[in-house]
Amino acid sequence: MEILEPAASRPRPWMAPAANAALTLPTEPAPEVDPNVFLLATTFGSREQLAALLKVDPDVVTKLETARQVISFVAASQSYPLFGLFQALPGVAGAPLRSILGRFFEAIDAGDAWMDSRDIGSFFRVPTRMLAWATPLEVLLGHRLYDALPEREASWLFLQSPEFRLGSVLGAVKDELQHRRVR
Repeated sequence: MEILEPAASRPRPWMAPAANAALTLPTEPAPEVDPNVFLLATTFGSREQLAALLKVDPDVVTKLETARQVISFVAASQSYPLFGLFQALPGVAGAPLRSILGRFFEAIDAGDAWMDSRDIGSFFRVPTRMLAWATPLEVLLGHRLYDALPEREASWLFLQSPEFRLGSVLGAVKDELQHRRVR
């Protein structure tokens, strides 16, 4: 019996095995991306920094965090919470972020998924097959962030309406929760 080799596909640099066999994500911005958007998409900051970007008082960020409308985590090397500054980007802030976080926390509260805020924050920045190997953040923004050629389907997805893109990301949330089910 002849053993067939898998069909060749486009290279995905983040799937190339590194020395430690972990996923290697692209780190360089796509040439067409506004450097400020790339910086916010890839940086964590303080409550005050997120408040300044949202143009609100830091106490409002505390209230949003308590209401689970923004997320933070405490890094091992820090004594204060870090916030993904992507939460202030247009296309992410407000209703889209509330919808996504609501789905995650609903599953967590029901005991159906094991995740923490760090896992949820990572969800936004890691390519997923459910979005044609684009990151949920890229889909919400409607363009690529990293200097890696997107799949044809991802390019198509970037051109769709914000509502359609949010629906696609919510589908990816559902898939993520399926992989993190407790029972």
